[in-house]
Amino acid sequence: MNRIKTLHIFGGGVFVKTAVRKAHENGWKVVLRTSKRFENDIDGFNDKALDVFCGNNINNLMKKGRAPESGDIGISFSAPWILSKDIIDIFKGRIFNLHNQPLPKYRGGGGASWNILMNDRKGGSCIHLLTPKLDAGKIFSKTSFQFPKSCRTPEDFDKFSIKKATKMLDAWLDNFFKTGLPGKAILNRDEDSEYWPRLNTEIHAWINWTWPISDIESFCNAFSHPHSGAKTEINGTDVRIFKIKSFKKKKKFHSFQTGLIFKKSKKNIFIAHGEGYLVLDTDDLYPKSVKPRLGDRFFTSSKKIENSFSTRIQYTPDGKVIKEI
Repeated sequence: MNRIKTLHIFGGGVFVKTAVRKAHENGWKVVLRTSKRFENDIDGFNDKALDVFCGNNINNLMKKGRAPESGDIGISFSAPWILSKDIIDIFKGRIFNLHNQPLPKYRGGGGASWNILMNDRKGGSCIHLLTPKLDAGKIFSKTSFQFPKSCRTPEDFDKFSIKKATKMLDAWLDNFFKTGLPGKAILNRDEDSEYWPRLNTEIHAWINWTWPISDIESFCNAFSHPHSGAKTEINGTDVRIFKIKSFKKKKKFHSFQTGLIFKKSKKNIFIAHGEGYLVLDTDDLYPKSVKPRLGDRFFTSSKKIENSFSTRIQYTPDGKVIKEI
């Protein structure tokens, strides 16, 4: 009797359910090794053909459940660990990662915020061979697309790209399960690659009001939903801005006027800038207890801006932030 093969999933998030469904449709078992960061995602899994193991130490998790065997497949969805070469080698070239950005350009884990900051509407998702070198393995499936102008925030970008990536994953898994082959390899060239690191809103989202006016708009959008907003100060209070619109004009304000509230309406706050002005909808300003007045100034201290530039972070498997030196 042939052994039932197993799909080994590492991580969590929106793509897990698609992978589990496709595995079961093709008669495969599934082992999901996940971390406490994804605990809310696994509450709905109650299936005898699915074994779930949750913890922060991947080496301990590898000792639980069905061990990878010949013919099995491994796949990573936002895995919170860097899988060691020892674990990768167990799969003998049959462990992959879904990277919801186009490779090789967007290596790293900063997500759609980097697209928004660079005003880049070229999107993509791919499935590549997992190797010890980050996001550098050969690509076996990819989809490319253009984000519509209606996408402004990371939430907008993610919703659009997840639909495209889910369709790609569904087709790739179906073919892999039926043929036993991952498909034709596409080179993931180092010389064409760019790397963009992870971001953290509490550390990196401070607005520099001396930036070009369009950069301030894209910056606020980049840290908008589902993140907790771009940050600045007014009257000594930290506030968050989720979206803002910029308008350039020929008659410019002086640089010293930047950040000053020069006009208000029932819904909007008008903020001066050396290149024009910015319009902030009061619904996109938090906390709601803050009531800016005419003549007040949005301002961010140089210490906070310098810290956002000088601090690099990583996340632990349970979602805590580690600052790198």
